[in-house]
Amino acid sequence: MNSIKGGIVPIISLLTLAATAGAQEYFRDFGTSRSSGGIGRLSAGAEVFSGNNPDGLSPITPFDEVGQEEDYNMRLGIFDFVIAAGLGVEFNDNITLAHRDKLSDIIFRPEIDIEGVVRISDTNRIRIGVGVSYAKYLDHSEYDTDGVLIAPTSAVVWTMKSGAFTFTVRERLSYQEDPFALPVSSNTALYSRWENQAGVQVDWEANQYTKVTIGYDRYDLWANDDTFKSQSKAINTIYLRPSYQLSPYVTVGLNLSESFVKHREDIQADGQSLLVGPFVQWKVSDRTDVFVEVGYQQTTFDGKTKVEILDALGKGTGSFVEDGEDTSGVYAKIEITNRPTENFKHKLTASKTTEFGYGTNSYDLYHVEYTADWSFAENTSLTPTLFYEYYETSGNFSEKGSRFGIGIGLHHIFSQHLTMGLDYRFLMKDSDIADADYKQNLGMLSLYYKF
Repeated sequence: MNSIKGGIVPIISLLTLAATAGAQEYFRDFGTSRSSGGIGRLSAGAEVFSGNNPDGLSPITPFDEVGQEEDYNMRLGIFDFVIAAGLGVEFNDNITLAHRDKLSDIIFRPEIDIEGVVRISDTNRIRIGVGVSYAKYLDHSEYDTDGVLIAPTSAVVWTMKSGAFTFTVRERLSYQEDPFALPVSSNTALYSRWENQAGVQVDWEANQYTKVTIGYDRYDLWANDDTFKSQSKAINTIYLRPSYQLSPYVTVGLNLSESFVKHREDIQADGQSLLVGPFVQWKVSDRTDVFVEVGYQQTTFDGKTKVEILDALGKGTGSFVEDGEDTSGVYAKIEITNRPTENFKHKLTASKTTEFGYGTNSYDLYHVEYTADWSFAENTSLTPTLFYEYYETSGNFSEKGSRFGIGIGLHHIFSQHLTMGLDYRFLMKDSDIADADYKQNLGMLSLYYKF
């Protein structure tokens, strides 16, 4: 069972939103929300190498968007690929996301990435991406990476076309330790976990105007630390998305998905989440695109999540706080993308969903995020990001909290091989749970080299 210390007040200092990390990002396209990772993990290859997007997973590559031959500069038989290596030097003034007794450190982050495609035929391809890295703490070696980190962008994706059908089979495996993607996470430096996603998707171009997408995904998470063992789980998701093109500028459709979560420990209640709602894709102009989806979400559980109360010495009292609440209501997603010039593009996203919880059955999550990419000089770009999120957990002892983040990256391409980056991130959390608040400043200087 989960446990808490000092009575009811600190119940959720490390609770409820941990499911936001990883699992929900994988399934954002299938209706179980988007991760509040916000501005993402800084890395030596941030926004430089397509196989290492710091804002989350690289997309499941549709067949027509697989890289062209000019994107790769090496060949091994039928495998076209590129290899890149980077080194980041990070300064972090609060490595444990603490409210008090903060620890700062300098962290060295070497990494290497491989991205490529196996072109079996004109209609049959396999995309392969692998990213590995390491974190070395200068003063607090106890937080050094256990082995190597495997980026969530690492994937094998097989795509094949046959007539009006496109088949996609995907497999992603990662090992991560950064707790950044856990909004609820406080007073910890590491959230060590293995994650794996495997799935199959079929896209059917029924006619010139009608498209039907159907698929299945299996997501697994294995937490290494006892603190997060309740998050070890399997999520099975099935989804159906028919759409119809009303005009060259407007497409309407229906998103229907069902997710089933099964926890490996007898701590969290198992459950399922149904989402159904219409969506509209509107090409307002050659420079502006709008996506809107609004629907109904129902999340039910087959039991209660329990949290044991500890005394001041950390011993179990035998008393538990329980949450057996089911939820239902409206979910929504909005995305506006605008490209006013060739050198500037930006995007505004907003969402409201109910998520599987950590320490409680579920929580409502509201998220707003703005990102931009401005090439203000030749070979130099600026990438600001701003996000805000608010959450409220289920149960009788609900936590209310929010996070605000701002990030900015400056990248200069010295040549087709060498890029230098300077990144900064500020993160602030505000919670009604004692000692769960924190502020963090993080900066990184990086060099990235494509061979």
